[in-house]
Amino acid sequence: MAAERDWNLRLVRSREARRLLPKQPGTELVAWGDLRVAHLDTGYTEHPTFGDWTAGAVWLRPAEGLNRREPGMPPLDPLSYEGSPGHGTRTSSVLCGEAVALPGVPAPAAEIAVAPRLPVIPCRVVNSVVLSPEPNREAVAAGIRHAVARRCQVVSMSLGVPFMPPFATGGMGHAVDEAYEAGVILVAAGGQVVDSVCYPAKYDRTIGVGGITAARRIWFKYRAGRDMIDVWAPAADVLRANPLAAVGTVPIRPIEGSDPGMSALSSDSSSGDYAKGAGTSYATVHVAGAAAMWLLARGADIAATYTEPWQRVEAFRRLLRSTAQPITGPAPPNGTAILDIHALLLADLPAATTLAKAPEDKHKFG
Repeated sequence: MAAERDWNLRLVRSREARRLLPKQPGTELVAWGDLRVAHLDTGYTEHPTFGDWTAGAVWLRPAEGLNRREPGMPPLDPLSYEGSPGHGTRTSSVLCGEAVALPGVPAPAAEIAVAPRLPVIPCRVVNSVVLSPEPNREAVAAGIRHAVARRCQVVSMSLGVPFMPPFATGGMGHAVDEAYEAGVILVAAGGQVVDSVCYPAKYDRTIGVGGITAARRIWFKYRAGRDMIDVWAPAADVLRANPLAAVGTVPIRPIEGSDPGMSALSSDSSSGDYAKGAGTSYATVHVAGAAAMWLLARGADIAATYTEPWQRVEAFRRLLRSTAQPITGPAPPNGTAILDIHALLLADLPAATTLAKAPEDKHKFG
């Protein structure tokens, strides 16, 4: 039997979690306050899933973003390059988008986002979500530092590379260390295709995310780096928006293998329509949204409980594991399981004295 179109949101219990959050006066809309999540990817397109661009009523914050590909320009995804065009729109729509109609494109009969209208700062750091070239890794490092400087509390990274060469400069690991010490929760995709968890998810100080299916089974099993997966979240048949090409743009389709689930794209992958995608890229934004909800719901308690910024990262990691739902089939060797946002928000915070600081990541490779 086919999964419900919003099976992923039902499974992680995002709607139940949102009921616990403060609301804007007289509405059911979440009052996100000054909470910000940075999304490091290929940038954004002006899709109405992110609000009314004509009226300036959008919850993406491109003016606060970063563009490492076209310096000095907004982090707008031009879609006209080889690599992963549109990836940033597809993933961020599951993080914060709304299901709205476009001319000639009906709205899907289901919600698409874990945290609708969550303020997100898009950072265009790469053309390809595969971080094999050193400049791509350095761009991610710059994006992490930009997020810290912009006082983002969470960074979402649906990109990676399975192996780090020993001669790498370590820029990405250094940036991860800096963000961790500042108390920023870095959420990263475990990856797929290559049978090893990818960096930056493989770093000790990030939150590594693996993927599961609607049957609650692990979507991609790793032989190497499995212990770096902290939680599992939906990564198959996830409803999301396709990017919307600007007038006059000649978009290029993603290269096979560079954008997980590319075969599930519609015939016109830049039409702004809705389709299903797959990959730990989508699992990652579920967890990034959960981190934002946790910080909003428990912010006062977190501030009162932890004196060291890094402790909030480790508290989040601990609670992801202790509140997780069981996986169907053999459990991962480190006992991790499926994201449950509602349980996460209700769980008691672990005592600061029970938390251990993760090892530094600046010299890690392999």
